Amino acid sequence: MIDFQRMRRLINMLPQIQWDVERKMANAERITSNITGMPRGGNGNRQEDAYIILADVVDAYHETLEELEQMRAELKPYVDRLANPHERAVMRMRYMDGHRPEKIALAIDRDVRSVYRYLKHAEKQITGGQNG
Repeated sequence: MIDFQRMRRLINMLPQIQWDVERKMANAERITSNITGMPRGGNGNRQEDAYIILADVVDAYHETLEELEQMRAELKPYVDRLANPHERAVMRMRYMDGHRPEKIALAIDRDVRSVYRYLKHAEKQITGGQNG
């Protein structure tokens, strides 16, 4: 069963995780360039700690992306079978490409409420009327 709520959550999380990766990468690079070999107080190696944190964030990003790609692969055949071309396009833009409803509305020259209506109707068709 397609879990649309989980997909939306993952899609919404990706930009934040990408930002975290960039921040942690910059921090690790900054610490590396500042290391003089002298301890800076505290326990442990700051450079090593920075790279461990970076690795954790990168792992979380890849895990999120992998889960989302699996869900997209599961959803794709259902989207391809939708009869309404507007619903098909909106579902692709939202779930396959990860665009926000406001951006989709601009792209298809409709209001945001129409985008939500298309999404809701298509999701109901795919899930057989169950909540998604």
